[in-house]
Amino acid sequence: MRIGIFYLDGVEIEEAAKELISFFRKRNVEILANEELKKAKHGEDMIIVSLGGDGTFLKASHIGIEIDVPVIGVNLGNLGFLTDVEARDLFDAAEELLKGHFFIDKRTILKCTVISESSEEKSFYAINDFILLRYLNGKLLHSEVFIDGADAGKFRSDGLIVATPTGSTAYALSLNGPIITPLSPVYELVFIAPHKLSARPVVFSDKNTLSLRILSKDPVSFQRDGEELLRLKMFDRLIFKNAEKQLSVAHLKKKNFFDVLNKKFGWGK
Repeated sequence: MRIGIFYLDGVEIEEAAKELISFFRKRNVEILANEELKKAKHGEDMIIVSLGGDGTFLKASHIGIEIDVPVIGVNLGNLGFLTDVEARDLFDAAEELLKGHFFIDKRTILKCTVISESSEEKSFYAINDFILLRYLNGKLLHSEVFIDGADAGKFRSDGLIVATPTGSTAYALSLNGPIITPLSPVYELVFIAPHKLSARPVVFSDKNTLSLRILSKDPVSFQRDGEELLRLKMFDRLIFKNAEKQLSVAHLKKKNFFDVLNKKFGWGK
């Protein structure tokens, strides 16, 4: 088994990465770090270790999805809700990985196909969420919503979020979206500051297709997992559904999701 290591800039994180790389190389383990991960073969016997916070884990996970290998997160940031290992346990965790003492769960991810007025199509995948957001100097986002092809209404808002179960505890949660347990085969739509009291969050099954049509004259920011991808224009269409691909997340031990909610968010305290 090869080990992939992914990390972003930062003196302390880079130092931790160097120490971890040295740890594995002393045990004759081949390492692929950051850009070298592109050399990995699809589906090969490898685990990517993400060093950082939740943002780093998301970036590492997109690589994991592309090459179909699992990812485990080490929290060197602040909250670290998505990560599995705390910094103090880094090298104990590394030993466990080498022994094969881990298991993998499969997380639902979202696919969004953006279709321009000229019928050009682009597809993207999200681990946490897709976000449509008006720019500060722009007018409200005006969108038309369709569920399985049926017209569900028109809405004006500052924006909207389409989130996975993994992303339900991110931006969507701050907007009073529901908490969804990680392995649920569903996704949700949450409006940002809607101009309708009735515009409440909606949860869809993996059999539902959510479609949107942009009616705003002003451009709209289209973001994926915190990164802007496109500026949407009037009459652009977006089609959301659960992706056929999944994210493989490696764990060293079973965790109670609600214990994590209590520890990180004080949910039941």
